[in-house]
Amino acid sequence: MKDSLPIWPQHEAFYIQSMLFHTRQACISIDFLGGLVSRLSSNRKAGSTSDFDCSAALDSVQNLVFRAAAISRYFWPTGKQFESRGDRLRAAFEVKEDSPLRNRDLRNAAEHFDERLDTYLKTGIAGYVIPEWFGPLQEREEPTHYFRAYFINTGCLRILDQEFFVPPIANEVVRVHNLLVTFDQNGGRMP
Repeated sequence: MKDSLPIWPQHEAFYIQSMLFHTRQACISIDFLGGLVSRLSSNRKAGSTSDFDCSAALDSVQNLVFRAAAISRYFWPTGKQFESRGDRLRAAFEVKEDSPLRNRDLRNAAEHFDERLDTYLKTGIAGYVIPEWFGPLQEREEPTHYFRAYFINTGCLRILDQEFFVPPIANEVVRVHNLLVTFDQNGGRMP
């Protein structure tokens, strides 16, 4: 019987707590970003050009995306021996196969960033290079490379010329987080 269960009922709380670690951090980033975008919009309407910390803003977007990649590993683990655990968690959280959390490029961007950076830098970047950008996408005539950027008018995070549409990722993370909180409050048990 022990080996027939993908997750023993008394172990469900461990999965809940492990996933909550990631969703809590992602939700902190979501809240920070919501407040920042709201302040930037208000300041722009008032004619103010308030300074803000671009690095902190981008850190929050990247944290959200990388936490989503970590959560993805619980639902779609690598290795056949863990498939039944992923099936059980996807069923409990009603995570669909087309979930934005399943994006393999997202996981690879988080897990293999160092390798991707090596490859990116070897390509011989030419044109206009922007190390950090948080704001609307600005079209330029010359080739433009963003090392790390979040475009508030499109909702896209660009890292090393690869883009991720953030709003659906954030929505799914929040949905999973709310379920985790409910499961935790119900004795650390999943349906």
